[in-house]
Amino acid sequence: MEESDLIKKAVRDWFSQEGTKVESISNPRAEFLFKVKFQRFFFNVVRPNDQKHIQVESQIMISPQHQKLLTAEKLRSFQMDAMKFAFTAGISLGFIQPQMGQEGPQTKGPGFVVSDRIYDDSFNEQILWEKMRRLHSAIEMVIALLNDTTGQVGSKPDEKTDTSPSYYT
Repeated sequence: MEESDLIKKAVRDWFSQEGTKVESISNPRAEFLFKVKFQRFFFNVVRPNDQKHIQVESQIMISPQHQKLLTAEKLRSFQMDAMKFAFTAGISLGFIQPQMGQEGPQTKGPGFVVSDRIYDDSFNEQILWEKMRRLHSAIEMVIALLNDTTGQVGSKPDEKTDTSPSYYT
């Protein structure tokens, strides 16, 4: 079995063990492309043709409620804060803006994309777990920055949180 096939199987198996449904999507530019829901967000895990890495990415759209509150100045401020965070966190962050008159499928609105790579020579389940957690946390942080910029309140934790100790049996 080729290294690419071993990684593909390991990725699929790991997500299955985590209880995540793995949707396989065919793409002529990729050896494999999986769509997975990891915790709260959807991610694409893709291995481009003839490359020695997998790319993990997630695209998040800005809600209509946030869009109404984002002036051009607030949008720039949010984007700068998000870029500063991404730089210090060591993740790739890009912004999406629909272009009117552009051919092909259009995004539903402005948003952002977070991504990172895992190279073949460093691939293992622990690295995959760490990348997924890091990207998930990055999305949470960028959303928190957006909430802060727009004055929106993020989701509140459950007020009936059980504060008793956890026991493993």
